[in-house]
Amino acid sequence: SNAPTLVAHSKLLRAKETSAILSGEANSLLKANQKPIRLYGEVSSLGEVDFGNLDGKDVNSAKSVMMSTFASWATGDIDARAGGEGESGREVLERCVQALETLSQVASASSPPQDSMLAVSHSTYLRILLTLVSDTPLAESALWKINNGSINVVDVNIEGKQRLVSAKSGIFGGLKRSNDLQLSMPECHLIRRNEVRHLDGMQV
Repeated sequence: SNAPTLVAHSKLLRAKETSAILSGEANSLLKANQKPIRLYGEVSSLGEVDFGNLDGKDVNSAKSVMMSTFASWATGDIDARAGGEGESGREVLERCVQALETLSQVASASSPPQDSMLAVSHSTYLRILLTLVSDTPLAESALWKINNGSINVVDVNIEGKQRLVSAKSGIFGGLKRSNDLQLSMPECHLIRRNEVRHLDGMQV
């Protein structure tokens, strides 16, 4: 696969800034035979998970709310919302599928077509997207380390092959859960998670 030359990002400022660096000054570090990275722009479905209004909560309280909500999703209660006002697990899963489909379409429709591209997103969202891709339990992904600046590689089928995600899927531990989830997504494979070797000697 050729090195990606197109970068997308979520709507959050820190993702935009990272994409600007990748498509700007970082190009000066490329080898002479490498093509520069171009900025595609915002893909809203890459946004971080919305856990509702955590203003005024200390760090431990906020983490407790987030982990409690994540645990509800992991055991099949995908319509639970943090504090009753954040995103539901169903909505986040649907966004993950939308992101995979959008990025695949962008890469295929680019001129020239891209067989890979970069997407800058956020740690909690990435845990859910990567567990969906690898069909591993959400309960496990809550413990995954996703370092700031790390690279995750996903191989997405762009030829129309689909996989069905349901209450029986691995994301719920392989046990039939009491929800009506029926989500069709592109066939995907997780190639690499939390790659950090490129960060050696850097402060991130």
